[in-house]
Amino acid sequence: MKLSQHIKENLNLSFPIMISQLGHITVGVVDSLMIGNVSVPQLGAVSLSTSIFGFILLFCIGLSYGITPIISSNKSDISYVSKIFYNGLYLNLIFTILLVFITIYSKFFLNYLGQDEEVLYHTFGYLDIICISLIPLILFQTFKQFIEGLGFTKPAMYISIFSNIINLILNAVLIFGLLGFPRLEIIGAAYATLISRVLMFILILIYCLKSKRFKDYIFSLNISFNYNSFRAIFGIGFTSGLQYIFEVGAFTVATVIIGSIGAVQLASHQIALNLASISYMVASGIGSASMISLGYYYGVGDKSEIRKSGYSNFILVLILMSISAFIFIVFRDILPTFYVDDREVIILASSLLILAGLFQLSDGVQAVGLGVLRGIRDTKIPTLVTFISYWMIAIPLSYYLGIISEYGLLGVWIGLSVGLTIAAVFHVLRFNYLTSAK
Repeated sequence: MKLSQHIKENLNLSFPIMISQLGHITVGVVDSLMIGNVSVPQLGAVSLSTSIFGFILLFCIGLSYGITPIISSNKSDISYVSKIFYNGLYLNLIFTILLVFITIYSKFFLNYLGQDEEVLYHTFGYLDIICISLIPLILFQTFKQFIEGLGFTKPAMYISIFSNIINLILNAVLIFGLLGFPRLEIIGAAYATLISRVLMFILILIYCLKSKRFKDYIFSLNISFNYNSFRAIFGIGFTSGLQYIFEVGAFTVATVIIGSIGAVQLASHQIALNLASISYMVASGIGSASMISLGYYYGVGDKSEIRKSGYSNFILVLILMSISAFIFIVFRDILPTFYVDDREVIILASSLLILAGLFQLSDGVQAVGLGVLRGIRDTKIPTLVTFISYWMIAIPLSYYLGIISEYGLLGVWIGLSVGLTIAAVFHVLRFNYLTSAK
């Protein structure tokens, strides 16, 4: 196919995945929008909680990515695909439950990191509940990666949209005490998240059990633990999860650094990060779709189409992230007002959105770079690049510029931007090296 045909194909494939990915992050965005109208400390608590929760959320999502390219490369082998699905389910549940308990019982370390006391008070209760919501979410995610590997990307999109509408309604009712319910504020937002994610899992389970497309896979006798299948998924999924840990971990550490500066800075950071996370999920959706398309071409051994499909994804993300950057910069004075009416927070967040807009291209390219490399089973070197970019460069530079050089919030974000740019450049170079004619 021509490059333009690949771009069109990948856009059609990635659009439903983008919407589904946005569904994961929209929960936090809606919480921030509504809680911002309650109090600045509670908005800061959402920021701190979602930064920590995002750490385990994206690791578990990355872990589930091990399912998709393997299924995409072996669609015709029903027995093998069934083994991959069930062993992926076991793998995801084991790690998710373990990480949920670790997070819940280790959250008190925040007491020793110089955070605002009122922010911490609200953080603990909110974090416990959204951590528990990760279990039904990962069950949904496992089924989602399974059916997307088979080429069906729209069902998860529809379920995500419906569940997010439910979350929005429950947020309004439980946060503000509508329809006779008590006013629970930030805890109400957490319960709304939990209920909507349980609903997501129930809906996709019903869909898969009733659909004739999947009954041969789901009702197969291949439900026992299979070492080779488990290892194959783990090989891709664990490194993918580590990639997310290194990236999201950098932003989590940055949030803690900013929290030590002050509550106003933390709230401003949350607004900018919330908006950036929306566009990031668009890029992540393209990256996820590229695992499917490149996984197929990898399975049939077509190196020429692998290269064209990969570069079409880079072009696509550059176009979409340029639009995102334009919106951030042009509407920087308006966007923060949707979150808070605190003038100091709005001014600081507005200035931060200029920088957030500038790093959109790097953020998009590095996200898609990881996706195309997963599609061709290359995860170890990209994981190392991610670690170096964020933990050896971005975090120390953020601390130096933000705290030692006293550039504050902007200094921290400059450090993060440098890390994103380095990762983006190396992922593109790596893909070019692996797919070039020899």
